[in-house]
Amino acid sequence: MHDYRLLALDMDGTLLNSKKQVSPATAQALRGLTDAGGFATVATGRGYREIVPLLHDLAPVRYAVLGNGSVVMDLWEKRVVSETTIPNHGAIDAVRAGLASGCLVNILTSTGAYFNMADVARAAEVGLGQYQSLWAQVNEQMDDPIAFLREHPNKAVKINLYHFTQEGRVRTREALRGANVQVAFAEGASVEITAPGVRKDSGIARLCDELGLDLSQVVAVGDGDNDLDMLRNCGLGVAMANATPAALEASDVVTQADCDHDGVAEVIGRYF
Repeated sequence: MHDYRLLALDMDGTLLNSKKQVSPATAQALRGLTDAGGFATVATGRGYREIVPLLHDLAPVRYAVLGNGSVVMDLWEKRVVSETTIPNHGAIDAVRAGLASGCLVNILTSTGAYFNMADVARAAEVGLGQYQSLWAQVNEQMDDPIAFLREHPNKAVKINLYHFTQEGRVRTREALRGANVQVAFAEGASVEITAPGVRKDSGIARLCDELGLDLSQVVAVGDGDNDLDMLRNCGLGVAMANATPAALEASDVVTQADCDHDGVAEVIGRYF
């Protein structure tokens, strides 16, 4: 029998339903897990500022692996456990490649989020209209992303390049082959940039070190292509019923319920 101690949850499309909320049944299941002595963490591409509006719903969840593994936080203590920033030359190369392909640029630091706020109104144009109000709420103004990176060297933990077309993001990925960054495709036509070697599973591994656990004791749950490494490398990889084909293939098991029908509560009941 496996000794699973830590539940690692992607947020969008996994923990959060289509309304970007934690359902009451899932919140109750999380509370039961932590009350029984288990640990829970979100493992998300979002930065800290982007989860602040959800902290009330995330009350049972003490830890957060943010920025696709770039930052590990203790949410209860509001403490950064670890962070891995993008080398500045790699960050600038990534932004230049994205801009050349046509994109909107969003830069995350360990506790900050920056956007040209005039671009927020274009969220629907990049297929992410559901995030427009969140972007408006959590970001600070950034006039020029390359100037920002030069003025704040080695502070970016994640860069989101929101493309208008799939062809544009493929061009960006090709332009960044060999660059000193980690490149991942995400929701819509997005490209996510982190430091080399940074992935969700690497952030979870750092959290395991903090908790005295092993990756074999982690149940990772996700639905997207930026979840593949944690689905493959944690003790048990669980894909949501609404997961992408790649996530389904990378997982050990698949939930019967999707994110709108408490798939996370199903996982807690089955494995914890």
